[in-house]
Amino acid sequence: MPRSVLRVAAVILVIVLAVCIPVFLTGYSELGEARRAISYLEAARHYEAAAKRLPWRPDLYELAGHAYYHAKEYLYADAVYQKAFARSALSAQGWVAWGDVNYLNGNSQRAAEIWEQGLSQPDHSENLYTRLARIHEESGEYTQAAKLLQQYVSIHEEDATAQYRLGLMLTLSSPEEALSRLIIASQLDPELDPVIGTLRTALNMASLNDSPSARLVIIGRGLGLVNEWELARAAFESAVRADEENAEAWAWLGEAQQHTAGKEALTYLDRALGLNPNSPTVRGLRGLYFQRIGNDREALKEFQFAALFDPQNPAWFVSIGETYSKLGDLIRALESYQHAAALTPNDATYFRLLASFCAQNNINIRDVGIPAAQKAVQLSNDDPLALDTLGWLLTLDGRLHEAERMLLKTLEHNPQMASAHWHLALVYLEMDERAAAYDHLIRARDLGSSEASMALEQYFP
Repeated sequence: MPRSVLRVAAVILVIVLAVCIPVFLTGYSELGEARRAISYLEAARHYEAAAKRLPWRPDLYELAGHAYYHAKEYLYADAVYQKAFARSALSAQGWVAWGDVNYLNGNSQRAAEIWEQGLSQPDHSENLYTRLARIHEESGEYTQAAKLLQQYVSIHEEDATAQYRLGLMLTLSSPEEALSRLIIASQLDPELDPVIGTLRTALNMASLNDSPSARLVIIGRGLGLVNEWELARAAFESAVRADEENAEAWAWLGEAQQHTAGKEALTYLDRALGLNPNSPTVRGLRGLYFQRIGNDREALKEFQFAALFDPQNPAWFVSIGETYSKLGDLIRALESYQHAAALTPNDATYFRLLASFCAQNNINIRDVGIPAAQKAVQLSNDDPLALDTLGWLLTLDGRLHEAERMLLKTLEHNPQMASAHWHLALVYLEMDERAAAYDHLIRARDLGSSEASMALEQYFP
């Protein structure tokens, strides 16, 4: 090679190095700044700047995306994840996060497309299964959601939440397998026991019924009890398809519509009424509907019909009493609560509800409220709710030392009961023990008592 060519090449190399080295050095400097950044947004910007200057480090675009993600700058995150994808630099977790930022930005369809594409990668994250299952669940595609969750739990059998969600997804299509998954979830996480217990009861009761429509109604009611109303609505929709003459299925579908922002609740409830006007369930659910929209007089009529057709059910008389109270007729309200308690002389719940009614309205405290609360305590073996109610009534009756003892006993059973702290604070305010009152007001407020928050502003501004 001629010397002149070598000299030219050397000059060009020197020029290239002179231009590139500062760029590369700046890139490494940006990378260092990213690692020292005190905020996600600052880190993201440094990672992105470093990626532009260090072309052999396309993974830095993904790191920028993660930082933008944590900074909740989802559009910026999406853009840099796209750059990482274009350079074949997305990791398994990167595919998950790229879909996440689109989902969090309200673009579920795009998120699903990304996660589906991520599943086609050789080493994909199993978290894609749960993400896609959620998309299908939100679309009402419960069978497909179940299939995806089954793939996930085959890898993560110890994931109680995934086992629980899988059980839910299977309740309509495969109740027996749903029951099995729910039992596994309960064994993995005992805190799920109350919710799973409700669902297991519903599934077991449904299995005893010969009517497919009735079985679906029972399952739907169980799902509603654990606040899974979207899935419950699907159950009720299946129930009315199985038997269009099932009035209770239409009524429960109307109830589910109210919990899922549906617009046809009254239409379904009217259909139920036309099919069976003598059903206490239909009447009771109509009463709840009118109660929610503030039409208490119509609600009262429906609850009265329900009680007429099912006179031994104390729940209807509690609903009647509550509605009379809203209408300002405290005498009839009290009579209704007393009747509910009389129907179930061994059930603490209705004596406690009677006592609470007296306390809330400050009526018949000594002759009705306190005896009812004492009966509730006796029947419930010192249930904290009953103890708290009795302490509240004793406070209203001016028996402050008795109230204090009762409320302290309540807190021994349940230190996290906001209402007990609130009622004890009232006792101490009456006793002019302001320091003790303040302590319990703070505790009640921190546990979610709005009354305590207002009292703090009033007494301790």
